Amino acid sequence: MTTTRRHALIAIGAALAAAGAPAAWAQQAPIRIVVGFPAGGSIDTATRVVAEHMRATLGRPVIVENRPGAASRVALEAMKHAKPDGETLIASPSGPLTLFPHVYKNLRYDPLKDLTPISTIAAFDYAVTVGPATPAKTVAEYKRWAAANPDKANYGTTGAGTPAHFFAVSFAQRTGLQLSHVPYKGSGPAITDLAAGQISAVFSPVTEAASLHKAGRIRILATSGASRSELVPEVPTLKEAGVDFDLSSWFALFGPAGLPAEIVQAYAKAAAAAAADPAVAERLAAAGLRPSSTSPQQLEKLQRDETAMWGPVVKASGFSLEE
Repeated sequence: MTTTRRHALIAIGAALAAAGAPAAWAQQAPIRIVVGFPAGGSIDTATRVVAEHMRATLGRPVIVENRPGAASRVALEAMKHAKPDGETLIASPSGPLTLFPHVYKNLRYDPLKDLTPISTIAAFDYAVTVGPATPAKTVAEYKRWAAANPDKANYGTTGAGTPAHFFAVSFAQRTGLQLSHVPYKGSGPAITDLAAGQISAVFSPVTEAASLHKAGRIRILATSGASRSELVPEVPTLKEAGVDFDLSSWFALFGPAGLPAEIVQAYAKAAAAAAADPAVAERLAAAGLRPSSTSPQQLEKLQRDETAMWGPVVKASGFSLEE
């Protein structure tokens, strides 16, 4: 048994012993990680890759359970009722935790009160992409074109109220542009219409646009991260393109409220070990993701900071949803 695995088991066993549970639980009971989306998507892929590594690190079964519904809201609501015993965790994108509290009037969970942060597990950037309906080859050219052609300056995203939608809203606010939103059911249909010249721009994860960009059918003008995307390293970041804004979306592990600190730390260390493994990075890269890990305290700060960031963006847009 490796030192990392031994330390993790000792930490979990100590927490369970303090709670009166048998120490054997630490080695035998499965950890269930709930994903609020169908199998096959990027968060499902990231969670399964990391869960497999955690299984080896902790020496315990780690099961990924898909519980799709309402863009993860169903799964997050259910976490309010999970026992804080370390058996049930959730892997969530950042949007339902930091954006949705501002978008939905009747959100039935409180991300800051009902969950215990553990660690991020993966991250990705967004792309500002145009197609044949737009002559722009740079962000500066796109800004001039959109300002001169407000009737044509529309954009597609994965749907109304999503992080991609509000990435686009924030971009428009920061550039002073009036852009018209065309919501789609996923990035794929939006990018298909972009390549066909049906819409002028799409705001989506970089991975969704990269292949057609490389084929020359559409043009990624900028990516949203603090550094250039490894998928399209020739493309500047928004900051390099003159827009003072950077945003990376992330997936993270959380437990229910009240999860003992010893268990939190053990799982955070296991997630960090996964992020440090080159094999994990390679598998995530194939899905357009990069590994990420934080301490529980860093994740809590990240969650609070992004929640505060999205507030004025959503308020200024006037957008809200009932359910």
